[in-house]
Amino acid sequence: MRYPELTIIATAALLAGTAAGAEPPKPTWSQEVTECDRQASHGEDPWHVAPGKERNEINFATAIPACLEALKKDPDNPRLNYQMGRLYGYSGQWEKGMPYRMKAVEAKYPQSLFVIGWLYLTGQTIDKKDPCKTVGMWREAAKLNRLAAQVALPHYYKQGAFQACGVEIPAAEMLGYLDAAAKQTNGDFYTELLIAELRADLTK
Repeated sequence: MRYPELTIIATAALLAGTAAGAEPPKPTWSQEVTECDRQASHGEDPWHVAPGKERNEINFATAIPACLEALKKDPDNPRLNYQMGRLYGYSGQWEKGMPYRMKAVEAKYPQSLFVIGWLYLTGQTIDKKDPCKTVGMWREAAKLNRLAAQVALPHYYKQGAFQACGVEIPAAEMLGYLDAAAKQTNGDFYTELLIAELRADLTK
């Protein structure tokens, strides 16, 4: 690979999510701000409706009951399910979080598709590593205009992370994701450099 340093520099930007100014798919779920949102929103989730909370800012003793209560009223809301899974994962209760995580994934909530795909790639707060699940989730997220997936998928594909999965992703498809990502960088220097390196690698 010709871009390990760029990958290290841009990791935070890629994991952050869709950049400001992007136009993700219009949500079809409730946008009502709940106490769950106030206590458990991820600030880099493009579909969050309340100011984000960093992990060290979350009060799990109050946030978990708040999200459970919100889900009683709106059990199919993918944003709330994502946040519930986030809380359980952060608090070391990933087993409890899996049903909520997967419900959001099944609803094709782009934040969950990227984040849970990342967890399966790394093995963090998940039952086991499974990069073959990652590639499918990231492909869905990339199609839904998720910047992080649009850049991470070509990067890890070229690294061979999905080699054992029997999945062939055409270069033209990955270049399409990079073109879409380039429209969303909001001028972030390092993300733009990484996109350029990936594009050059795919077209050489």
